[in-house]
Amino acid sequence: MRLLAAELRKITYQRAMWGMVLGGIAFSVLGTASTPLILDSTENGLGLGTLAESAVVDGVYANAVSGFYFSILLGVLVVAGEFRHGTAVATFVAAPRRSRVLLAKLVAAGIAGLFLQVVATAGGLFSGWLALEFYPDAADPSIDIFVNTALAGVVSGFVLGILGAAIGALLRSQVLALVGTLLWLFVAEPTLLLLAPEAGKFFLTGLTTAIISIDLETDLVDFSSDVFLSPGVAIAVLLGYAVVASVIALLSSMRRDID
Repeated sequence: MRLLAAELRKITYQRAMWGMVLGGIAFSVLGTASTPLILDSTENGLGLGTLAESAVVDGVYANAVSGFYFSILLGVLVVAGEFRHGTAVATFVAAPRRSRVLLAKLVAAGIAGLFLQVVATAGGLFSGWLALEFYPDAADPSIDIFVNTALAGVVSGFVLGILGAAIGALLRSQVLALVGTLLWLFVAEPTLLLLAPEAGKFFLTGLTTAIISIDLETDLVDFSSDVFLSPGVAIAVLLGYAVVASVIALLSSMRRDID
């Protein structure tokens, strides 16, 4: 518990971590606030539908979880940042049992990612509601969208924070870990989705979307339940990714020198 408290203190003292929180909030707020404007100013909402449809309004609110990208990046910084700034040696000298140190970092990263996503998702939901107030003809959202979006934010924030920390522990290089994560999220996943659409349900974006459980099917996109995993299964798969990555990171850290 003292190790965990120390790791959480480190996170609160680093400006980069707060930058990630602000980035996550901005990403979520922009995603929900701009969507109604785009849908209303284009013909048939770029083929997605109009704000008169409840499913489309649900899609607006679903963008509130967009900050999960920053949760995984924050997790990377929690571990890789130690090696980047040369403080890893002092950390492991103060607490020689590497497994405990890394476990504390993983949990701290999960808590930090959870905090980021809770704040960002709340900001995104509020900005979406505020933006839709300017469109009196917009349909009412479904009953479950706020609960499901909040659940997706909590789960994705905690799990992806841990996953990011595991990536940082495996690669150690902050630049390599950050660039590699960004390339996966914004290049590899979209490319693989085009090549193998059926595999999209197992990607990080697909799993997070599945938890929201929106029902929007158009000519351009299909967010129906037939395409994605059920929310429970999606949560289990996300947790599985985090557990596997954490175990590999723990085993790897036991066999490598700290420098």
